[in-house]
Amino acid sequence: MPVFSMTGFGAARLEVEGRSLRVECKSVNHRTLEVRVHAPRELRWLEAHVVRAARARLERGRVDVRLEIGDSSQTEGGFSAIDQTRFEAVAQELKRLAVASGLGSSVQVSDVLAYRSYFERDDASRFDESALGRLLPTVEEALAYLHQAREEEGRGIEADLRGHLATLAARIDAVEALESGDELAYRSRVEARLRQAIDDFGVGELDEERLAQELVYYAERGDISEELQRARSHVARLGTVLDEASEQGVGKKIDFYLQELIREVNTMGSKSHLATQSDLVVEMKSAIEKMREQSANVA
Repeated sequence: MPVFSMTGFGAARLEVEGRSLRVECKSVNHRTLEVRVHAPRELRWLEAHVVRAARARLERGRVDVRLEIGDSSQTEGGFSAIDQTRFEAVAQELKRLAVASGLGSSVQVSDVLAYRSYFERDDASRFDESALGRLLPTVEEALAYLHQAREEEGRGIEADLRGHLATLAARIDAVEALESGDELAYRSRVEARLRQAIDDFGVGELDEERLAQELVYYAERGDISEELQRARSHVARLGTVLDEASEQGVGKKIDFYLQELIREVNTMGSKSHLATQSDLVVEMKSAIEKMREQSANVA
């Protein structure tokens, strides 16, 4: 299953008996699913059906569904609830009355709008609840386009996430290789520093048994083998999440494992005793941060 983005847009249009219905759906990031319907008064009855249709198809995101009705003879994007013939009739009548009353012939749009009840369309009954069987498929079509757009954007996000996972896996291997190759050298450095400290402070003869205990103590403090193992496990698990992705809470799962991963990487950084290791830790943190930014848009 693909990864889905929470960002997308979809639209559909229906023409019936001289009327036009346009449905636009757009979604953005949100931690849960929030559906907001914007509809004219005569389509308010359709809101509950729109919300149910959106919840049946989408899992997360703030989704705005806009319903607009107008004259089917108008071009795409141009909708009106005004009967043009009646509007012109009202305007002409106002001009006639103005001239007859000696007020001149100038009539403003605001003057005409005062009589809007005379030219607003009265055929909205064609979009009453009896039309549900025709209107709802148009809503579902727009939601389907939205779903498709979210899937297409999700493919790009998934590719980016997998690229960062490959980077993390490579850096973990590099840190482990440095750790294995430097183990004896690290113990030698610790031993040399302890012997130097004893000489500097003049505390007497060196207790070899105590020295061995101190070396073990410092070696354990600097050991990151467990962190490496857990980090590698989290990377593998993130790959599995992407392989088995559906639209059901993938973003939340990714975010959880990234939080666990950054915890292990931070611990590696605090235990690091090589500059090269520290550089690798910084690179891993950068990759994780980029993944967190991307996962914030995953449904």
